[in-house]
Amino acid sequence: MNGTPKVTAYAPSPLDDRARAVADQLSARSRRQTRAKLAPMLAHAAVNRLRGGSWDITQSSEGKAWLADKLVALDPHKAALCYQMCRAVDARRVIEVGTSYGLSTIYLAAAVRDNLVAGSTSSDRDDTPSRGKVFGTEHEPAKVAAAQANLTAAGLSDHVEILTGDLRETLRDVSGPIDFALIDIWIPMALPALELITPVLRPGALVVCDNVVSGRRQYADYLAHVRAPGGPFTSVTVPGNGGLEVSRKN
Repeated sequence: MNGTPKVTAYAPSPLDDRARAVADQLSARSRRQTRAKLAPMLAHAAVNRLRGGSWDITQSSEGKAWLADKLVALDPHKAALCYQMCRAVDARRVIEVGTSYGLSTIYLAAAVRDNLVAGSTSSDRDDTPSRGKVFGTEHEPAKVAAAQANLTAAGLSDHVEILTGDLRETLRDVSGPIDFALIDIWIPMALPALELITPVLRPGALVVCDNVVSGRRQYADYLAHVRAPGGPFTSVTVPGNGGLEVSRKN
């Protein structure tokens, strides 16, 4: 024995025990669904390709109905990275484009809560609890109810408001400044959502979009927008596990 400490493959979760228990349950459920849904998803994609010319199963009513009860959750390591980024920018007001069952919402809300608890050295920040909020978006009422139950179980419901309905309408009511945004939604909605929330993002706010490497062709318009020289964002791509695009509001 040389006294070298044992190091695990991944850093521990940043969540407290109560929130981590709920997040772990949702992650395990998402993994089971992913394994079970691969063959049916490919079948739906093939049918959609034959009927409409696209592999995107969300383009058909049948595909949308099939996905209605699926988590389609953000990988927990990516969610933990979002937690750390929210802590780093002292995020108090966060937008989540695509809440689903609330897995990533737990990480975002925990970061907002922990920022409020830690306080701020900036004299121009309002530290009252009402200022700490994650605004989630979800159009499936059953998922909204499930997400709210999961957030309550995690002890984080006070820091989340889920906007139910078409995000192109519900996000119009969110005021700034917004410090952080996570976009993990049906791909055709990613750029419209970003364009809608851009005016309320504060300078220096971060926007994270999932699966931009594996889905780079589908995300072509979004990526062109956030990477445009002289545009509203400065962007970097984080590879691995589908990839993330991290864009800073200029």
